[in-house]
Amino acid sequence: MNLMSETVTNPETAWIALAVPVWLAVAGMLGATLVARGRLATMLQAMLTRRATVASDPALAWVPPIADAGRLVGAALASAILVTLVLSQLAPVLLAALLAGPAGVLIAWALLHVLELRYRDALDRALPAAVGRLAARLRSGASFQAALARVVADLPEGPLRAEWGFVVERLGVPLADGGPAQPAQVVRALADQTASARHTVFLEHLEVALGQPHDVLTQRTQAASEALYAAELRRSAATTELAQMRYSGMAIGLAGTGMAGYLAATQVERVARAYEGPLGLVVGMIVVVALGAPFVAGHLLSQANDLDY
Repeated sequence: MNLMSETVTNPETAWIALAVPVWLAVAGMLGATLVARGRLATMLQAMLTRRATVASDPALAWVPPIADAGRLVGAALASAILVTLVLSQLAPVLLAALLAGPAGVLIAWALLHVLELRYRDALDRALPAAVGRLAARLRSGASFQAALARVVADLPEGPLRAEWGFVVERLGVPLADGGPAQPAQVVRALADQTASARHTVFLEHLEVALGQPHDVLTQRTQAASEALYAAELRRSAATTELAQMRYSGMAIGLAGTGMAGYLAATQVERVARAYEGPLGLVVGMIVVVALGAPFVAGHLLSQANDLDY
């Protein structure tokens, strides 16, 4: 931290004085978050609700339990503090503190995106077996509501149990028009609000089948189960074939990161001079993005999806 133009006379203790602005900035962030944590969590929860809720009736509103607002606030605060500590080594503390806010928001958004991907993947993987069990219950003569309730009771804790549990809970609830919620209405509401495109397609088929006789509902559910298994096999095969993309990205990214780390460890003074000041900060960000690009590209190229059914 080059905060003083004067010569440092006692370098062994100078870090204490030079670190005061940084710790003041960190303390300010902690204090502001402590005071406003309730409002921040409320704002984030409202954002998550608006992001997910598109139901035509308030009684059928659903917010997928992807992330907790308090967890996102904590992630944003930790990210802002980390960014402040890192950037304060390359730029004035005031500039580092100003950049920490947007950086914290971006990192919290990235965390939300990762949690949404994990939620969607867990839901998609649980769907084929659950639909197969639902079809078996329908073939045994159970009504849709009874069959779904039994399948939900047997499901382990996870996204699919939460979403199908929503359907079980909202069946028959009073709607704004005065009538009870019918199965097709609740399924339609969940189709509009689920985070998984694969689940949306299945629910749209199920919505149509619920308006038909029981034997047709059973046949269409069984057909959906078979198609889901076939789609999962195709996706598994495609993921295996595309895994090389992910490994290549990781190899290239690790090579670049290792070389950069070696240079930074063996030539500390030159690296510090190269990246000090506002221009050096911009160049450093470009270097970080370039080093992380192979990881991101390899991950994106390894993704496979199949909604043919």
